[in-house]
Amino acid sequence: MVPDAGTATPGHSPELLAALQTGCVPNCAQDELALTQQFDRPDRHRRWREGLVKSSFNYLLLDPRTTQNLPLRSHHLSPAECFRIFVKAIFYVGKGTRARPYCHLTEALSQHRAGTQRGCPKVRRILEIWASGQGVVSVLCFQSTVPAEAYTRESCLVEALGLQSITNQRQGHCYGAVAGWPAERRRRLGVHMLHRAMSIFLAEGERQLRPTDI
Repeated sequence: MVPDAGTATPGHSPELLAALQTGCVPNCAQDELALTQQFDRPDRHRRWREGLVKSSFNYLLLDPRTTQNLPLRSHHLSPAECFRIFVKAIFYVGKGTRARPYCHLTEALSQHRAGTQRGCPKVRRILEIWASGQGVVSVLCFQSTVPAEAYTRESCLVEALGLQSITNQRQGHCYGAVAGWPAERRRRLGVHMLHRAMSIFLAEGERQLRPTDI
């Protein structure tokens, strides 16, 4: 059974809980700009994880049983309620490249075809969604970045959401100046980026990925 979209999920960071309860999202535009500028022209004398090709992006996997086509319904809901539903629906945060955007779905597809339910919590959640007759919602955001930036964004998003509330099994790593920031500052940036990702989702609409789409 899917929890009520209006209830708080255990494990969220204090910064995200505050935003969900008050409807006030921290304005971290300057922090995001600092992150972006460092990786837009990275120091080429340093060794960066996975190189400097700008082919990475971040993505969020959402449960449609929670969103219930949120982009269509959003006009009848308050901005705060939209954000609560969006956050509640997220079950995985990832970093991808143009080569393998659907690797997790491909992993789940082999289990689906075999009629088995093995795998990590993320794969089991995908199988649950497919078993309900619906498809996984994948929201792509922060595209055309170097890998180190995408990993840094992923880590900030995971820190904001909290590992207890999603199926990610690792915190992730921050790189560059952000790695030296206090955890609270990184989490605030994560909340800011979650809200930006929601805006992308609401603008692009909800598209579901079922086994036949992989």
